[in-house]
Amino acid sequence: MKNLIVFFLLISWFVSYSLYSNQKEISYTEMYNSKKHELLSVSNEKESIVDKKNVEEKIVKLKNAVNLDVQFYPQSPFDKWWSIFDETCEEASALIAVNYVLDKEMTREEFRDELLWMVDWQNEVFWDYKHTDVNQTAKMMKEYLGFSDFKILDNPSLNEIKINLTNNNIIIAPFYWKGMNPNFLNWWPEYHFLVIKWYSENEFITHEVWSKHWENYNYIQEDLMDRLHDYDSSSVQNWKKRLIVWNKTF
Repeated sequence: MKNLIVFFLLISWFVSYSLYSNQKEISYTEMYNSKKHELLSVSNEKESIVDKKNVEEKIVKLKNAVNLDVQFYPQSPFDKWWSIFDETCEEASALIAVNYVLDKEMTREEFRDELLWMVDWQNEVFWDYKHTDVNQTAKMMKEYLGFSDFKILDNPSLNEIKINLTNNNIIIAPFYWKGMNPNFLNWWPEYHFLVIKWYSENEFITHEVWSKHWENYNYIQEDLMDRLHDYDSSSVQNWKKRLIVWNKTF
């Protein structure tokens, strides 16, 4: 009798354990399926975001020509070539762009004074104001002018530049300038900033701040793309292709 009771107890334990194991297995299966569904949902969502981004990029229709109404002053606002104005192309280009984004117009005197104050600020912060690179120009805009609605593009494509101009986003960019402009054959600075304000079929139209005569100055797009270079004091060969895009919301 005792053996029979033990037998039934063993049978009962075995059945209970089997049910528990099966339930546990079902429970983990449900958890796995649930997690798998969650992961799939996240994956699909990411794919959806990527697809949406791709679609948005594809639907940007480039215009045949883009022209932004941008106030212009050269880096020497009164064409008085004090030595300080030999090196204010970065300041002039950035100030032109910020004024455009903020719908702000300046008198020639105000523009000149602002350039001089920007030079003073750089001398205090960078210990120099010559050959300001893209990162330093961005820092100056943020900390001196209190403006940060821009982005830095590394190795931008021609299409990226056109898309930004189509979206009314003005561009300032640094170039290896020596020999680039056929109308200027005297002293050639290697490093130069200018404003890209619009494009036509195969040209970029710039506010070329070197001269008061070069408002809406045309450059062949391929020439500018080849010459696009951020500043590196060690070697021209180390210069990287970078530029700054300023956002304007209408």
